[in-house]
Amino acid sequence: MRIFGYINPQISLLFVLWYPLRKDITSMLINVFFFGIILDSFSNSGGVNTAALLFICYIRLPIIKFIFNDKDLNLKLFRYSNYGTMPKIMLILTLAFIHQFIVYVLEYFSVSYAGSILFKTFTNSLFTTFVVVIFLSIFTSTKKQ
Repeated sequence: MRIFGYINPQISLLFVLWYPLRKDITSMLINVFFFGIILDSFSNSGGVNTAALLFICYIRLPIIKFIFNDKDLNLKLFRYSNYGTMPKIMLILTLAFIHQFIVYVLEYFSVSYAGSILFKTFTNSLFTTFVVVIFLSIFTSTKKQ
């Protein structure tokens, strides 16, 4: 889905967000790799989504610890519902920005397009965050366990 010719929300971030933290990183990287390969083969993007998703997958835990300000994060008890709305939106925005930045840097692969890379990264990150927050609010339960 492209809006105005360049805004393309990356719903694939939901796969990384919803993947359980208590699983080991190796199985997560393997699953994200195959998910990214399938995504790239259907979108004919040459592997840029796979590279960006793998990087996001790899740095997800340190970013979660930083944004939720929880250095001793217990992976077995972690739930997104235990935290407020703003930290969740900041997490999604950060992951979306990093993902979009990697995608556009690999797509353009030239410093001369820095303005275009930053503009598209910023607009797509905001729109992706908006769409992912809507998806999360629709498809997640609000009851605490």
